[in-house]
Amino acid sequence: MADIQSRSQRLRANGVAAHVRAGASAFPCQLEELSADGAFLRTARSVAVGTVLEVDLLKRGKALPLRAVVLRLIPGLDGHQVGVDVEFRLVTPVHLRRLISWLDEMKGRPSTEPDPIAVEVPIIAPVQTSPIATAPIEEPVDDERSKVMLQITGLFREMDELRSQLRERDIEVDDLRRRLATAEQLLGSRRAQK
Repeated sequence: MADIQSRSQRLRANGVAAHVRAGASAFPCQLEELSADGAFLRTARSVAVGTVLEVDLLKRGKALPLRAVVLRLIPGLDGHQVGVDVEFRLVTPVHLRRLISWLDEMKGRPSTEPDPIAVEVPIIAPVQTSPIATAPIEEPVDDERSKVMLQITGLFREMDELRSQLRERDIEVDDLRRRLATAEQLLGSRRAQK
């Protein structure tokens, strides 16, 4: 349970940049916070809740491509740009391991994970729309990709089930803590009466 909580904990994104695309259009964003589950971005562009974004995280010239969905917008105050809260979706296990490795580095822990998937990207490279961003998820490009997408979808459903079970366990733990506190109060009051 602590591992899941630490993965979803947002960290200040130091040394990580983001290039963001929505469909065929690209726009600049400032990455402020990052977790294994999502990120918080600032942008001058208005993005609708529910929009699917292709987010390329860049660290030391290496790119990590992720897909995200806009969960909510936070209006910019006092000259700040609009805040965009996104949740990462359909993250492959390899990309997730790499992201967690980056987060561990941000926490000051040494990275033990090699960098198998990060791709050298020149900073001035033009942003290109990936075929994943332009093709609907349901449209099979080939049999291998269809199988992988089906497996990923299954893993996300399983993850949602596990999150639901975790929420139920947290509710049970809170209930047990309340009962324990009540019992301790009753025992304390009985001892005081003696």
